[in-house]
Amino acid sequence: MSLDIAWLASAEGQLLIAQARSVRATATDIDRLRRANPHLDVELIGSALHQAWLGQRAAARWGTETQFLLTTDGLAQATRPAVSQFHAQWVTENISPLAHVVDLTCGLGFDAYAFAKAGHRVTAIERDPEIAALAQHNLRNLDVTVLHADAVEYEIPRDADVIFVDPARRDPDAAKTAEGNTVRSLNPHTWSPSWSFVKSLAHTHRVMAKVAPGIDDSAIGDWDAAFVSCDRDLVEAMVTSHGSAARSAVLLENGHSEVIPGSDTASPSPIGQYLVVPDPALTRARALGWLSHVVDGGLVNEHIGWITTSNIDAIVALEQRSPRLAMVVKIDADIAYSPKTIKRAVAEHSPSSVTIMTRGVKLDVEAVRRQLSSTFVSSGYELVIAIYRDDNGTRALLCRRLT
Repeated sequence: MSLDIAWLASAEGQLLIAQARSVRATATDIDRLRRANPHLDVELIGSALHQAWLGQRAAARWGTETQFLLTTDGLAQATRPAVSQFHAQWVTENISPLAHVVDLTCGLGFDAYAFAKAGHRVTAIERDPEIAALAQHNLRNLDVTVLHADAVEYEIPRDADVIFVDPARRDPDAAKTAEGNTVRSLNPHTWSPSWSFVKSLAHTHRVMAKVAPGIDDSAIGDWDAAFVSCDRDLVEAMVTSHGSAARSAVLLENGHSEVIPGSDTASPSPIGQYLVVPDPALTRARALGWLSHVVDGGLVNEHIGWITTSNIDAIVALEQRSPRLAMVVKIDADIAYSPKTIKRAVAEHSPSSVTIMTRGVKLDVEAVRRQLSSTFVSSGYELVIAIYRDDNGTRALLCRRLT
């Protein structure tokens, strides 16, 4: 069903969306909303309810409700506000405080909104006419020109200072998940526009691209890459042309940010009193040597991205940092892993539940949890079990959280 965007953007449509936000998803409440608006077509009321539901999903994801008009796939690919603000800040600091940004794949306009709010002039391109119309509404009060055009065919203005691209990684014609989202494609050659096209833009312009954080390092090549973690979720790789193949981690949390250079090495260390599980952005940016130095420790194994230390002062200091660099747990036992030994060891701790982490081993975590469930007691504590492949076999660290 196509959206009646003009009606959704009208005063009447906006009022009904606001009313729909207070409606629970029950037949009685929905019927009450319909009876309160008998002059409206049922499809319009359904559209308003859907917009309210999408707004609530945005609020659950970001902690704030957007007034944007949304679509299911558009929301799924939308950049989180803190990350969009980081994009805009990067342009301000590295390009110009008053740059002309060409957003070649603007979608619903989340990044274009952040660029414009930061003082940049934005030309926003969107090839889907319906999405372009939604972006036009969402960005109507800002210095943004929204154009309906195909990114691959659009002629970049000569005065563009930087091109921003967020390739679509979902096939709109593919099967959908239970949540209504299409499945992401991990192959950069199938993105829209393709990764090869994005890289070709760097022949004439500075390029900044938001891509999947799992992109192969060989595809990034000599571009710079910042692996961005927001509230401890690894959400993207921000890659920029005209760089020097630098890698970094960007940690965003509760209004705080930290940029940490990568590309250093870490050495193994004997198992200490604490296990440090780095934020995934640090792991992806190869910044584990830096973190090992911060906590005065080393890797549990040269192939495993977990760090161990016995320096309590370093751990206290680490726990007080914001954003958080890692999860820290205290190691109570270090044992060789087997189904029998792990069950016996867990029974001695009498936990109420277990959280299981693995590195370098293939285990059915749910099956292991079910096997251990007979050892749980209601008065116990959460036991964290870190299972990893060591040179001499599989090891299990039985740990408890610090707080």
